[in-house]
Order: sequence, then C-alpha cells, then structure tokens
Amino acid sequence: MEQHEEIELQEEQTDAKAEQTASGVPVFAYEVLKHILLPELLGKEERNILYWAGRSLARKFPVDSAEEIIHFFAEAGWGTLTILEMNKHEMTFELSSPIITKRFQMKEDVTFGLEAGFIAEQIQYHRKCITETYETVKRKHKVHFTVKWDRKDDTEDSI
Repeated sequence: MEQHEEIELQEEQTDAKAEQTASGVPVFAYEVLKHILLPELLGKEERNILYWAGRSLARKFPVDSAEEIIHFFAEAGWGTLTILEMNKHEMTFELSSPIITKRFQMKEDVTFGLEAGFIAEQIQYHRKCITETYETVKRKHKVHFTVKWDRKDDTEDSI
C-alpha cells in the first residue's frame, strides 16, 4: 500500500470515529446511560424526573437568549435545535440529529424530558413567568418542543 493510500485510510478512520462522538464523549456510552440504564433505574417516573433534572441543569447553565439555548444543545451533543414558530403565548422548537433517528430505531418509547425541562427553565428565566414545555415526536426522527407561558403567572424565582 502506498503512503498516500495509508494516509487516506487513516483520515477515513478518523472521520468515522469523530462521527461516533458527541462533544468528546462516545455516542454509544451516552446512549447506553441515557436510554438504557436511566429508564431502568427511574422506571415509569423517568420522563418526570428527567424533566425536573433538565430544569435544574438549566439553572446551573443559564444562557442569555434562544440562540444560546440552540448553541448549548449543539455543545451538549443533544442535536440540532431550531425555532419553528413563536407568538405571544408560545414557541415551538424542533430537535433533530442522526443520533435521534438511530435512537428511535433502537427503542420505540423514547423520552426527551431532560431536553424539555432544560428549554422550559431557560425560557421561564427570560420571560419571567411560569413556563412549561411539551414534547411531540414527529415522523420518528424529529421532536417538537412546544413551550407555553402565561404572563399572568409571573415569577420572581427565575434562575
């Protein structure tokens, strides 16, 4: 094998290995912990516990804008978050990634409570009113997060 062919092969292997990591953590390790071990430990309360864990995580990593929430998702390896729509009482985000697609292939009942809780707490901090986020699976490879708030339910207890 010639030297340039060896270099190309090494580059291909490096690229393949990079695709298998999210923020320096092997994707397989993250998926095993979040989608196999945690559901077993948390049981039927998994979604609720992860939702409140996501809210707690948001208080530890406050951000200043929706754009920074999007950036946090990318840095955390959670996927690509985009804003689909926004009005005076709610906003909708979409989360997608090859990892999410694969997750649905591996497991039928997938929850995104951690991510939903994180979004809820960040938006609550910015809007200064009680906020909840609801997740909806779309076409088995994307998740929509609908964030709702009511200006009458203001809070001084933000992040």
